Amino acid sequence: MRLLLTIIALISATLGLALSILPFQKIALIPIVLAFVLGFIVFKMTQKEGKNTKFVKVIFLVTIVALSLSIYRSIFDENIVENDVETINRDAQSEEDAVEELESIEIED
Repeated sequence: MRLLLTIIALISATLGLALSILPFQKIALIPIVLAFVLGFIVFKMTQKEGKNTKFVKVIFLVTIVALSLSIYRSIFDENIVENDVETINRDAQSEEDAVEELESIEIED
């Protein structure tokens, strides 16, 4: 049981880290919280059995890094798309040209 929870916690921590690097910061919180909760459970189980807790501490480290990165990118990383006036004008002109071309087409019956 402890091994299964450890593997799930490791996968969740890794997934949380990957999602926090990608532009899915808010979705990354789900596996991060899952990894933290499972890591805590595994930590208590390992401590109760008197075994080494280094691997569980690595899971906590990866989870904390993922959470920090996710929070940082949510607050400070602004992905603002600026409107380019030239592109807007070019798109409007292209649309007007397309409408004129469609109006000039004659359909014969």
